[in-house]
Amino acid sequence: MKTFNTKNCSKNVFALVFASILIASFGITAHQAFAMGQAPSTCSNRYDGKITAMKITIGHRTFDPIANPGTTFQLRNDRSYTVTFTIHTPHKSSQNNSHGGSIWYDTSAPGFQLGTCVNSVGPNQDVTVTAKESHPSNLAPHATQNVSWNTLVPGNVSYNVKWVKP
Repeated sequence: MKTFNTKNCSKNVFALVFASILIASFGITAHQAFAMGQAPSTCSNRYDGKITAMKITIGHRTFDPIANPGTTFQLRNDRSYTVTFTIHTPHKSSQNNSHGGSIWYDTSAPGFQLGTCVNSVGPNQDVTVTAKESHPSNLAPHATQNVSWNTLVPGNVSYNVKWVKP
């Protein structure tokens, strides 16, 4: 007659539950690392506008990725560049009114998707945003990064940065 050892069974069940929780927590952590910042739903009275202008400045050089799709520039990975872009708001917000509110955009410039709300905007307005970007820490020191800037309206902008060692 075989005997059933409940002590070993309890240990196996505990190990299985622990491993399942551990695997699930890795999945949650990995997901959060790829999309950060603010979700569009967190912006108050959101105006969903289109990016209508963008200028990239590196020292005395400027690039226009809207006029020149596929723009690629090279930059030392210990340097940074400035992006200035304009989002034009529609005449009504996503809540179908013309009260003060915000816009939302996201970018992959930091090495992951980063969403941002910009407050104090209104209808039919050009909202200009300036951001300073540098080499993402999650990229190899020498890499080509495809950077995108998005809103919830079609017409997103992208360009490539060829990061090189100093």
